[in-house]
Amino acid sequence: MSCSAGVIAVDLAKDLLQIHRNTYVVVVNTENITQNWYFGNKKSMLIPNCLFRVGGSAVLLSNKSVDRKRAKYKLVHVVRTHRGADDKAFRCVYQEQHDKENTGVSLSKDLMAIAGGALETNITTLGPIMLPISEQLLFFSSLVVRKLFKSNVKPYIPDFKLAFDHFCIHAGGRAVIDELEKNLQFAAYTC
Repeated sequence: MSCSAGVIAVDLAKDLLQIHRNTYVVVVNTENITQNWYFGNKKSMLIPNCLFRVGGSAVLLSNKSVDRKRAKYKLVHVVRTHRGADDKAFRCVYQEQHDKENTGVSLSKDLMAIAGGALETNITTLGPIMLPISEQLLFFSSLVVRKLFKSNVKPYIPDFKLAFDHFCIHAGGRAVIDELEKNLQFAAYTC
């Protein structure tokens, strides 16, 4: 599935560019559910037929200094969270055989919670690296107040818009976007 393999490939490309100077790396990312197309009638296995059809993307990465001026983006950090050791996470998107003839990919109801946990871990990792010191201090002070005084003060959610110009969110369905919008306190935006 491209949503997970793409991040792994970009991380590998970043590592290769650190080793090999004056190099290009092309990451081609595709998604195709043809092998796992489900013909049965189990709802949790029909949803992937709609969400994960066919798609693709490609990115050209370079570590050549001459490309710096014309590059649209700069890859600064890659953060990956592997949750496969947790059985719930391992089975939240899982290929299985429903009956003798129908094999497909099943989506668990825990998928949003698992994805939210992975996102929280990634943001916790990126926060100290990317957030301005003022946001880090506000977060740390609210954490100290909550822990030392056992206060019911809501945890401070940093304003990530101060650290990032763009957010590229996995569009695996409206529920994913709504959940991220709520958790990261994004304003609703329509094109």
